[in-house]
Amino acid sequence: MLLSSNETSGGKTILIVDDNLNTTAFLKDLILNAGLSCITCDCGLDALKIVKKGTIDLVLLDIVMPDINGLTVTSQIKTISGKKFLPVILLTALSESKDIVAGLMYADDYITKPFSGEELLARIKSLLRTRELQNQLLLSTSRYKCLYENFPSMYITVDSYNNIIDCNRFFCDTFRLKKDDVVGRSIFNFFKEDRLSLEHFLSSISRDQSASVQQMKFCLTGIAGSPTMMVKMNAVYVGDEETGLSVVISMEDITQQLRLEEEQKLARKQLYRSARLASIGTLASGVAHELNNPLTAILGFSSALIDRIKMKEAIDEAELNQYLQIINSEALRCRDTVEVLTRFAREGGIQTTNVILHNCIENALKLVQPRADKTGIIISNEVPDNVIVRADSLKLGQVFVNVISNCIDFCPSGSNVSISPSASHDPSRLYSVRISDNGPGIKPDVLSKIFDPFFTTKDIGGGAGMGLAICHKIMEDCNGSIDIISEYDNGTKVNLEIPFEKDYSR
Repeated sequence: MLLSSNETSGGKTILIVDDNLNTTAFLKDLILNAGLSCITCDCGLDALKIVKKGTIDLVLLDIVMPDINGLTVTSQIKTISGKKFLPVILLTALSESKDIVAGLMYADDYITKPFSGEELLARIKSLLRTRELQNQLLLSTSRYKCLYENFPSMYITVDSYNNIIDCNRFFCDTFRLKKDDVVGRSIFNFFKEDRLSLEHFLSSISRDQSASVQQMKFCLTGIAGSPTMMVKMNAVYVGDEETGLSVVISMEDITQQLRLEEEQKLARKQLYRSARLASIGTLASGVAHELNNPLTAILGFSSALIDRIKMKEAIDEAELNQYLQIINSEALRCRDTVEVLTRFAREGGIQTTNVILHNCIENALKLVQPRADKTGIIISNEVPDNVIVRADSLKLGQVFVNVISNCIDFCPSGSNVSISPSASHDPSRLYSVRISDNGPGIKPDVLSKIFDPFFTTKDIGGGAGMGLAICHKIMEDCNGSIDIISEYDNGTKVNLEIPFEKDYSR
């Protein structure tokens, strides 16, 4: 029979189960005075009904009950509460060791009558704290399992033998498998192509059992009939010395992303090649002029020799040698011009080497000097010839060609363009070069867009708008930088910062 319904003084709720009215009254006063709530009943069956409602935080239970033995009630309470920790303290006058051992097989604590109220409260509070921690642990575990199971990424957990001990729903759905078909399998069944790389990856985690996340890309091949994909794998160690290695692995399908990146990379490569060829086109007239002079000399002297041979005229040896020397030197001049132009147009990625900066600039000037001469623009290279930088000489030369070509395009006849050393923001690592002109400068609204692909202020057909965008990309690839400072009607300064190889004197 239920003796008392819920009597509250706030806090946790204690269930008192005892058929002795005096004991029940004492316990109720003790608990209420401690700021806790209580419910009382006098039999085991009523106690089980109350526990099933799920509102109890701790049970004080007499072993000797009128209907069911207290040990049996305790056992059933534990069954009802399941994974949730509901502490039970047995109260009894039985004090023999066999009774205490029997009680502790079922209950969480055991106290014999008569007992101190302070001691009982101390035990109650201790078990309530344990219950609170247990509930927090269950909540945390539940949240983790919910996240693990339902997060839209593939999750697996592997043991120290690299066998899968758990996986989430998303992983099973991706491969159209049941969890029972996955758990127990070796992880290498799903990574056949990248087995060696994955072994090394997992081994590195086992050697460095830290909480830091490690990331790599692998080819997830699956089992027969399963899709093949590239995945970005994040793995974190969650085991300990007692349980052994346990690693949680999350995988994100990046197949489409990698394919898109490859397509974009190819498109950029083709775009840069087209822009480079367009740049060559703008240099064609200058190069033609540069070739025309030596070719005129070659044709003139070779024709003179051919005519004299046809006429069977005697040719003095010294004169013949002079003609041949001129033809040879002019042919070499043509070869050098064509070689520089060919190098400028050549395909290939960044090949970083030691580069004599002065010579790199001079090679670039060979391509643009004819256009500068035609427009009366004077270009000076003031960079010392002992400066060695770390860059791709061809790509860096392309930067100088593009920048100086812009100076020639926008500066009026008679302007000056100087290429000189400048102060670097990091002189211990970078060598700074400034390309300055006294041209019209750049308007503020244009200056913010000059590195944008396809942006140009030239007339239609005058440029693709990729020159400075390519320069920016090349300088980034060389671990350097490019910056432009300009005031409208007050000239333009282009600063290049390039990693250098060793100390030098300026």
